[in-house]
Amino acid sequence: MKILGWILALPFIALALFAAARFVMCRPDGEVVRVATPMVEKIADYIVKHGVPESLADIPDLPYKLEGCRKKTIFKKNYKIVQEEEAEWKEIWINCKFKNQKYKFNLQLYLTQSINEKDTKGKIEVSFKHTKIAIAIDTDDAGKKYKSNFVGAKAVYHSGFCAPLKQ
Repeated sequence: MKILGWILALPFIALALFAAARFVMCRPDGEVVRVATPMVEKIADYIVKHGVPESLADIPDLPYKLEGCRKKTIFKKNYKIVQEEEAEWKEIWINCKFKNQKYKFNLQLYLTQSINEKDTKGKIEVSFKHTKIAIAIDTDDAGKKYKSNFVGAKAVYHSGFCAPLKQ
């Protein structure tokens, strides 16, 4: 009878151990959250008050110095790339890097903006290894001012132990 009890209990024990290991190993890195959150919040606050800068490196008082910033603007109409004069909206990509004592982070600002600038949506995202911190940026209903919404931190896996259960 004892053996039958163990046979019945083993799958539940294995499942509990798997869930505990996944909880410990597959959550966002706390150090990344601590370092990256002030950066995305400061950049979002700047955009809300002053609009999108030519370079994110121009934003004053950032906790860490941005390096290697590159900006790319793509003009689109009917989801196809066109010349600026024909465009209905544009996509703005700004990529930078920054580092603290331990890690080198990637920072990306992605915005879609109507040509008349009445509708803007996008996000600021900082990533390192498997952790991403993001803030959403968009304009109010009248398209007059920017607003931001902290999306939070998440663990992102593309392969391995954590990926099969990712939603």
